[in-house]
Amino acid sequence: MCLFYLAKEIQLAKKNPGDILTSDWNPVVGCLRYSAGCRDCWWLDGIMPWQVRLGNLPSTVTEGMPTEIEARFDPAKLRTKKGIVGVVQHGDIFWDKVTDATIARVLDIVDQVAREREEKNARRPAGRLPDTTKYVLWTKRAERMADFMERRYPQGVPSYLACGVSVENQMLADDRLPHLLRVRGYRFVMIEPMLGPIDLSAYADVHWIVLGSETGTDRVRPLEPEWARQVRDFALAHHLPFFLKQVGSSHKNSVRMLDDRTWDEFPPGFVK
Repeated sequence: MCLFYLAKEIQLAKKNPGDILTSDWNPVVGCLRYSAGCRDCWWLDGIMPWQVRLGNLPSTVTEGMPTEIEARFDPAKLRTKKGIVGVVQHGDIFWDKVTDATIARVLDIVDQVAREREEKNARRPAGRLPDTTKYVLWTKRAERMADFMERRYPQGVPSYLACGVSVENQMLADDRLPHLLRVRGYRFVMIEPMLGPIDLSAYADVHWIVLGSETGTDRVRPLEPEWARQVRDFALAHHLPFFLKQVGSSHKNSVRMLDDRTWDEFPPGFVK
């Protein structure tokens, strides 16, 4: 990826109030449409072909096949990213076409950079704020994520990592979220795009709820405000941080107000 594009990407993420990430790191890219929310995938339909045209992705990148970008498998590419960093946002790291060895390689680098940061924090002079960078990954393949993280971190997922599961409607929430609850560590629910009402009452043992509408095409399936209110009220009742990305159908003119205010809550220690 060219340095100009990388700097621009980070700047846009920081300035976008509807983005929970400061930046992302994508040593693996690519995915396959998997469930209802993937129909008009923003990455497969827009970002991927655009980045191929710009030369930031190899021309061999195609839908349905993961691509490992060797130059990005470098700890130096991750060290400069701080705040809230999305890991493999341009794909799904737990897709069955991504091997266990590749997942382990990605997390080896995350663990290495996080340990280096913790060592630097320990050496910081008294009074200086520590670096609280967090690495987040979320998936639609919830069962594989839970299985993999349980094997890799038998004592629990480190506090610098947060694991999320993406759901779009009640059926998918009931299918995926029981696996999320198996993760011993920071757990969050990513409801985006929200395509129907979702009752989270069986899944209160999480640390963060993020919600957003579908945007960007002339086939957008609108979000009913009452669906968002139900989730917001659940979060308030259970003292869970709630982040509302958007409720409108346009990504260019984002609508983020729900009941006359925005909802931009992060878990303790997560600082964009």
